[in-house]
Amino acid sequence: MLSGWIWLSVAIIIAFIFRYRHACFYGRLETDYEKLFTQCNSRRPDILITDDIRHLPPVVVLWLTRSGVLNKAFNGAVHLYQQGAMRTGDNSKWMPVKAEQWFSSAVPGFLWTADVKMFPALHLAGKDSYINGKGHMLISLLSVLPIVNATGPEIDQGSMIRYLAEIVWFPYAAVSHYIKWEEVDDLTARATITYGGNSASALFHFNEEGDFVSLKAKRYYSAKGKTTLEDWLVETEPGAYQTFEGTRIPNRLQVTWLLKSGRFTWFRLKVTDIKYHENRKYQLTQHTRHEYLSNK
Repeated sequence: MLSGWIWLSVAIIIAFIFRYRHACFYGRLETDYEKLFTQCNSRRPDILITDDIRHLPPVVVLWLTRSGVLNKAFNGAVHLYQQGAMRTGDNSKWMPVKAEQWFSSAVPGFLWTADVKMFPALHLAGKDSYINGKGHMLISLLSVLPIVNATGPEIDQGSMIRYLAEIVWFPYAAVSHYIKWEEVDDLTARATITYGGNSASALFHFNEEGDFVSLKAKRYYSAKGKTTLEDWLVETEPGAYQTFEGTRIPNRLQVTWLLKSGRFTWFRLKVTDIKYHENRKYQLTQHTRHEYLSNK
């Protein structure tokens, strides 16, 4: 009889810990969301016109024009949904991913939350953020048990590069004061982002029609307890363009590390929806996330 009470007490304690950890994970998302959008709430919409882009390399001007962002109002906030698959190694299985992401372009920042299905009943909850110049990557088993909790200068640099790559989904950010462009050749331009005392650069490659094709940059890669600066590549899949709210973007991308051991493509994604003009305050709660992940 006593043994039964002991096991019941242990079960209650474990359940309490799981519930507490679960609440902490989503509480952190709420906090990051508030920090990210504090810088957007009072921002008046910008309208990008031809005079604003004349100073840019010709291929960037062509890209922005073809994207359809000229003469439209944007409030600096972006909200999008993704689905796709990721893996941890060349011989690892692809794991389905559903994700939701918010961006600020008034100052560079993002919050990405993901549900990664390892097995039918086993999921990873992921958070990747870049807020106030600082990156943070958090991955938890069942949103309870932390597996990765990474911060620091190398994460900050990687987050800057990620933000720079993902402006292809909201091209009007290309004229932001914290991004500088220089022509490399007729189809390539180098973008340098500077914010919070740090800088990072990437090469954007376009086709002759002005569509974004790929981005290449140096980014920190961690494996087996070591971190090295490696080539990081983002590529648009052939024909992968879609128009959302009048803005033409690449909606299917793949992300690859170009390592000494060979090419390692680890993430394939599809953007399923984007909102550019929503001014309402998003409610990032456990209920809405469950609803999203259940229905997308």
